[in-house]
Amino acid sequence: MELGGKVALITGGAQGIGAASARLFAKEGAAVAVADLDAERLGALEREIGAAGGRMMGVRADCGKAGDIERMIDEVAAAFGGLDILVAGAIFRPTKPLMEVTEADLDRALEVNVKGYFLSVQRAVPEFRKRGGGKVVLISSTFGFAGAPNFSVYCTCKGAVVNMARALTYELAGEGINVNAVAPGPIMTEGMRELIAADPAIESHRTACMPLPRFGTPEEVAEAILFLASGRSDYVHGHNLVVDGGYLAV
Repeated sequence: MELGGKVALITGGAQGIGAASARLFAKEGAAVAVADLDAERLGALEREIGAAGGRMMGVRADCGKAGDIERMIDEVAAAFGGLDILVAGAIFRPTKPLMEVTEADLDRALEVNVKGYFLSVQRAVPEFRKRGGGKVVLISSTFGFAGAPNFSVYCTCKGAVVNMARALTYELAGEGINVNAVAPGPIMTEGMRELIAADPAIESHRTACMPLPRFGTPEEVAEAILFLASGRSDYVHGHNLVVDGGYLAV
């Protein structure tokens, strides 16, 4: 088991890529905590992983609020005896044209997608130091490298995450703390299904120019996250691992 004896916290993980990662991490031997605002989905995931023989605890938290971030990490460390892995994946994604974006949209997006990631790492570092090191995986996006109409706020946030991984590496690599990011491309998550239901042309538009013309699965992204959370990536620092079916290669 790649993560035997490790403790992992996944933020925004009650569904999609986060939930797929929680299932995989538990299968690989980690004690997994998942933080999210959706208590119903958290409970269902906790029961599912428990029934499969894994260890998971759900923590209801707003991953953009400093107080909630501090509380969730304290609860995880107290329950499982420490923390070895942080996967920061909470998102808020307003999909609006530039001129319809409100200040509230922008504030909340930056709060969840940027400030929340930064503060989660900051609060996790003292726990990592107690263990002699740790792994941070930030969930960025191909939208951190490329633009798209109606996604200007999301692209702005994910661009910040891309560089956050690079910048934090300079401060933390010497302490045995790896900071990397995974940049998913078009992935068929619950949120993506909702977007496609509202605008069916999204799917054909996104896949038309891809070398591998299909959406990926959350499980495929989870495998990349597992690599960066495991000992196999000890010499990998400040990297953004793109999982996109060749989307950015075009």
